[in-house]
Amino acid sequence: MKTAAFVFGGLIIIVLLIGWLFAMLAPGCEDTTCETLFSPDRSHKVILYTRNCGATTGFSTHIALAKSDEDINDGTTIFVADDGYGEANLHPVYQALIDIRARWIDNHSLELSYERKARLFTEKVKADGITIIHRKR
Repeated sequence: MKTAAFVFGGLIIIVLLIGWLFAMLAPGCEDTTCETLFSPDRSHKVILYTRNCGATTGFSTHIALAKSDEDINDGTTIFVADDGYGEANLHPVYQALIDIRARWIDNHSLELSYERKARLFTEKVKADGITIIHRKR
């Protein structure tokens, strides 16, 4: 009986070690900033970036809203989408982004204009005192 318990315990340890090793060696996601736009008073900025999480997933388009001295990780994610398995057009300059435009209307209003066929995951309408207007085209 002790031998069976020892073998079973050893198998559990081996499985846990393999899982840990895979997690440590597996590539993480990579973010690439494409464009940064400051509000007119330069107190905030929006950061348009792509996220690539490896060969089994496609690129996704992200937009973070941050104070002017913060980076992507400090900001609030206000928009996440992808091309819906090739249905939405890509940005004419940044080919990993969906075709999206960000425009500050004033210090407290931001407009996002993007492809109607994009597959949306996050679509906030307010963050950090900024109103976000979404226009699908």
